[in-house]
Amino acid sequence: MVRRNSKIGRIAIAAIVAISAIGFSSPYALATRLPADLKAQIGAHMPAVKLFRLDGSLQTGAGDLYLPLMPPAGFQPTKGSSPLAVFPHEGKPDLIVFPSGWSFIRVVKEGPHRTLKLPHDVSEKAKKHFLASKFPSDLLVPDGFVLPLSLKSIRSDVAVNIIDDLSIAKQATVEESVPDPKGAGVVIATSPSCGKLALIDDKSFAKIDEFPTEGTPCGITYFGGIVYVADQTKHRILQFDPTKRVFLGQIDLPTKCAPKGVAAHKQSKLLYVSESATNQIAVLELPSGRVLLRTKVPAGPGRLAVTPSGSHLLVLNSTAGVLTMLNTQNNRMVAAIPIGPTPGFMTVSKDSQLAFVASKGANTVSVIDLAKKAVVHKFATGTSPTGVALNGDETKLFVANAKDNSIWVIDLKTKAKIEEIKLPIDLDFPGEITLMPDGERLLV
Repeated sequence: MVRRNSKIGRIAIAAIVAISAIGFSSPYALATRLPADLKAQIGAHMPAVKLFRLDGSLQTGAGDLYLPLMPPAGFQPTKGSSPLAVFPHEGKPDLIVFPSGWSFIRVVKEGPHRTLKLPHDVSEKAKKHFLASKFPSDLLVPDGFVLPLSLKSIRSDVAVNIIDDLSIAKQATVEESVPDPKGAGVVIATSPSCGKLALIDDKSFAKIDEFPTEGTPCGITYFGGIVYVADQTKHRILQFDPTKRVFLGQIDLPTKCAPKGVAAHKQSKLLYVSESATNQIAVLELPSGRVLLRTKVPAGPGRLAVTPSGSHLLVLNSTAGVLTMLNTQNNRMVAAIPIGPTPGFMTVSKDSQLAFVASKGANTVSVIDLAKKAVVHKFATGTSPTGVALNGDETKLFVANAKDNSIWVIDLKTKAKIEEIKLPIDLDFPGEITLMPDGERLLV
């Protein structure tokens, strides 16, 4: 399951394996001589290294290349021979830091480029050390090499092309991947305000990694091993591989269409996109991304949901104040059900019979009978209800009240509020909420 703002996805973590032979284009003027004790440590902890190049770079027998970084200014070497940090593991590390402060990072291939990418599990301490380090001035820049803008600080005076991270990712191709043996799960979250996609450990809720989109990421969904993210201001759908932790590319949409919501129809291999500025639902073929057709809907389409049965697409039209139903067989609109001012969030029962829609402007949650295509009940809520979620056996409804900074628990049998959970002060204005797959934790 993947969701917007606090998005959930049970996705295996993987490492990138994307290496090819490296060539060089620049002549050197000086020679970076690695200390003898450092060479000995490299031999002990990186046995695959077979060649020490004159610029300090390392090359393995398989052709993998590691670029050197000199210690940060003022770094005090430590005693011992064991690495200060190594990610993900010794033998074939992506990044390794030795007691002298020297670091070596593996060159990876992203599409037509050779570049650098910090490991997803790198610690904050190691990351800080790396970003304060510098390339040797005589570094031989590999052919086709570009440095991500986020790593610009390590360039020193080396002549190397700098390119924004997403431009590298746009041209990336799918490479071989190795599943994480622990099979860990992650929360995938988008943040329109900071423009980033974040990966969060679903046990500790510690941030694993984050990826700038240089846009306004909104709706998000997961299908066929790929995360699809609607970028509202750049009018595109980003494609992100959560196992390799890399953007695969993008699906360009018409300018000024402002895509907000996305939902995947797994049986039909279709992606639905709400184009909020043009009041249309685009239907895209997966995995090609080809637009098959567009359906006109009431004003302000945003959040989308495919019913578990797959028979209908539900669209929240915040400007019009309605819930639109589309038949997924022909993508025609079959109903526009009045909800109230600014409906923004919804959840659907497992049997596809009921939809629960929060109306922030009316302070209500409407219960819609999808067979009757009508509202059959309305719950009064706290101030400005946003996220809604059902518990595991669907006997209780959780409602986030944004301005009250609280979560209500409603008994669906008695139709009464049975509990109010006050949220911490630092967790202000809750938005979407989701019950974690274990059924024991609610993500706010």
